[in-house]
Amino acid sequence: MSNKKPDIFRRIDELPSTLYVILGILFIALYAAICTYTEISPANCGLALMFVYALLSGAVFLFSRRRMAIYREEKRLSDEQNSGVISAFRDSADVPYAVVTDTGRIVTLNAALKNACGNKDSYFNTNISSLCSFDLAALISSVEDTQDTPDGDTDEETEAKPKKEFITSIGDRKFSLSCHRMTSSSHIYYMIIFDDVTELSRITDMYFAETPAVAYIVIDNLDQIAQYVKGSYRSEANQVQNILKDFADGIDGILREYDRDKYIMFFNRKKLAACIKNKFSILDDIRNVRIGDDSIPVTISMGVAITGNTLAERERDALSALDLALQRGGDQVVVRNEKGVNYFGGLTKSQQKRTRVHSRIIANKLCSEISQASNVIIMGHSNPDFDSIGACVGIAALASHVGVKAKIVTNTAHPNFIACTEKLAELEEYKNIFIDGVEGLGMCAYGTLLVVVDANNFAILEAPEIAEKSFRTIVIDHHIKKEEFKNEPLLAYIDPSASSASELVSEILEQALPAGVLKKEEATLLLSGIMVDTNNFTRTVGTRTFSAALYLRGAGANSELARTFFNESFEDYRSEALFGADVEIYREQIAITTSEGTDSPNDRLAAAKAATKLLSVRHVNAAFALVQVGGVIHISARSNGSINVQLILEKLGGGGHFDMAGAALADRTVEQAKELLIEVIDSYFNEKKK
Repeated sequence: MSNKKPDIFRRIDELPSTLYVILGILFIALYAAICTYTEISPANCGLALMFVYALLSGAVFLFSRRRMAIYREEKRLSDEQNSGVISAFRDSADVPYAVVTDTGRIVTLNAALKNACGNKDSYFNTNISSLCSFDLAALISSVEDTQDTPDGDTDEETEAKPKKEFITSIGDRKFSLSCHRMTSSSHIYYMIIFDDVTELSRITDMYFAETPAVAYIVIDNLDQIAQYVKGSYRSEANQVQNILKDFADGIDGILREYDRDKYIMFFNRKKLAACIKNKFSILDDIRNVRIGDDSIPVTISMGVAITGNTLAERERDALSALDLALQRGGDQVVVRNEKGVNYFGGLTKSQQKRTRVHSRIIANKLCSEISQASNVIIMGHSNPDFDSIGACVGIAALASHVGVKAKIVTNTAHPNFIACTEKLAELEEYKNIFIDGVEGLGMCAYGTLLVVVDANNFAILEAPEIAEKSFRTIVIDHHIKKEEFKNEPLLAYIDPSASSASELVSEILEQALPAGVLKKEEATLLLSGIMVDTNNFTRTVGTRTFSAALYLRGAGANSELARTFFNESFEDYRSEALFGADVEIYREQIAITTSEGTDSPNDRLAAAKAATKLLSVRHVNAAFALVQVGGVIHISARSNGSINVQLILEKLGGGGHFDMAGAALADRTVEQAKELLIEVIDSYFNEKKK
């Protein structure tokens, strides 16, 4: 849309020519009529008409010249007057502004902007970027978008589109910029108005900094730890409370104990920034408190929220953040802000915190949800291992006992599935229970219950689209939770202290099934799941692990048969052997081995076995095995419990347990992935030192 005004003088110049033509046409027509209908001599008639035409043309010429002189005088006086007004406005206006070209060249600016810039003699023809920094092209584009919108022609999409704000600084002052298009002598200029928002910005920053944050704090498993310690542990609890009070006082916060060893705290955002900067050193202070002769460290979990517009919303989000911290194993702080979720700590291996009472509560809740479902779909992660398959079968056995039809979504062509389900396939009730993702998606309905086992990241499930479509979901897993669920499940039973998902499911079955209901084939599969994740009961084993194994043995589980599931082919043996050719000991305690792979899907399993085997090397506390499978670098990590490999691989987008984790890197070579791994290992140890 152009703002160009019509030129009155050009129209006056064009007026005589137009009249001359019109008069000429009229006189020619009159001459033809006189000659046709009268007896007057054509020569005399022509001379007379030419004389009259000359007189009229002269009169028109004199009239137009006089009118043009009047208009030019009026324009001169108007320009002088406008120039004086503009000059007076430019010098006296309090709002700073500048007129620039589309390239940013300054045409003029007023005294207020000169004062803001330091009263330089002349800014003419200099670029606006020499005064301040901002995106001129984007500012002009916002004006053009507004100009191109027809008057009154708005729609919901236009109204909903947020208007971009342009802020710049000149000296110690902040300005909000607005732009207006101008046209002069066929040239387009832009008037940029500088609105001083320094005080408003200061008040906004102060309000932002003083926004209250809410934190929930619990002492991790203090009562469970005390069971293995002689004497009272309340003195240590009081010591922790005093540390928390000092921490709250140091950040001008308010700390209140709302239940035994549970606290709520309020403090402002500015102090939260300081806590984030020192990575919540309160975790280290608490960890220095020890219990018993074995000097078992006391730890806390904290959930902090600064999201939402009300305290009620922040309180709810802080409680959710605390749940996430506990599900990730405790000894850490989870902070929820406008940008997402941040994690701090997690350097201590989580202790087992389940009890039979807790397992009974979970079992009752699970049975209740299954009984209300029209059908049940059970699913684990893609590339299923024995733990995933065993846990799925265990839940299917529970659904069968409750009387609800269940299906297991898995890859029936996977070697692990074929190896461990040979005996199970002989049972009548398992002949048609295993389906693929397409069939499972077709079975999803409003009343369907989806039970996810051995995974809490839905992106790695066998059929993620089923999870996206499901209205009712239950999650049972032993991996550390990476992030919050998009849609909160009905039940999330996530315990990183458990050895395996099969262990968790076995405890549920022990509470829910009468004796003799669990079939020996099902029990054997569950036992194989525990065996694979504990490396035959040598890693991540607790009293609950042996208790679950004892229950399965009582149900008829055959450990010898389960061990045959692990027999490997010659190709797998060769894949594993490739890792032995390239091993590096880093930081005197970390083994890193690499392999280009054999283009077999089982290379991932070979990497896991190689990492596990390297842990048997003296002085090796953690091992990482990298292998290329189908253009993706897979990393398997194992630890003896002194190094948190989950925290390390989480920085690469992976996850897992304190002592067992994995990650996948696309579009990288093995060597590039190794360099990146070394960087995050260094980052882990640097953070641990602080």
